[in-house]
Amino acid sequence: MRVGLVLAGVDSQLTLDHPLCRSYPLTASTSQQSSSSSLAGQYTATQFSFASTPKPFKNPHYTRHSAPGGPGKRNKTLKQILTLERERVDEEVRKRREQREERRRLRQERGETAAETDAEDEEREDEVVSFVSIEATPSLMPQKRYCDITGLEAKYVDPRTLLRYHSPSIFELIRSPSFQPAVVQAYLALRGMGVVLR
Repeated sequence: MRVGLVLAGVDSQLTLDHPLCRSYPLTASTSQQSSSSSLAGQYTATQFSFASTPKPFKNPHYTRHSAPGGPGKRNKTLKQILTLERERVDEEVRKRREQREERRRLRQERGETAAETDAEDEEREDEVVSFVSIEATPSLMPQKRYCDITGLEAKYVDPRTLLRYHSPSIFELIRSPSFQPAVVQAYLALRGMGVVLR
């Protein structure tokens, strides 16, 4: 038995033993609708829709919102994150300043000299750690070198032109007569190794 399929205005003939028809069995209501319609023996694209097929990998009890009736977790924008970070750092600095003033006042009541107080305060002065203030030491890993022609990781360097290259095929291109010295200098200048005449 052959079935006519109407998809976006394109008619094509499928048999019922076709994989598409076997994977999406027709319901009784669909077959009744099609037999009673004027397009007897033909089906529309909505009858083969993926929306009505069961999806066993989805959790039927899943709810998007974490709190009942409330919105779920919202992502913050970069501006909001930076503002909150700045407020947190300012609050931390203010608390440390108040603590320092309190220690200074207590020391003055005890009769310690101002020089001793200032020296101890400078020793206790810690930098407030934030996303902006984190500093790292230079990496001990060797710097990666990239091919001047392709941009891939370079394994080799041409001793004549000092161009870095990725594979022997690129080396053949570098040594070909079409690769003029001006082109070589342009590639070296892109890397910052160009010849500067004074």
